[in-house]
Amino acid sequence: MSRKDESPRDPSKADLDSLQQRIDARREKYRPEPDNAQRSAWQLGMRYGSEFFGGVLVGGGLGFALDHFAGISPWGLIAGTMFGFAAGTLNVVRAAQEISSESQER
Repeated sequence: MSRKDESPRDPSKADLDSLQQRIDARREKYRPEPDNAQRSAWQLGMRYGSEFFGGVLVGGGLGFALDHFAGISPWGLIAGTMFGFAAGTLNVVRAAQEISSESQER
């Protein structure tokens, strides 16, 4: 076996272990702290409100656009707002289930 076949530096087990320890130390340094604090009522209310309002706003906007382009005023806006209301309600229920499951895991 000639000198050309060997790599210039063959890493030993000790070198690889040392490298792994340094990598692990860096990862620990940048790992985020776990969020153990409970969410405040203000945070929950804002999340639920924005989920609901976003659904109604998007549904109403799509209904309004349908009215504008299809010329079926006011039925597109009415139907879009109703679908947005349903979608917003569904979003709030999903958010509540997600938060409930997170609190049960703790």
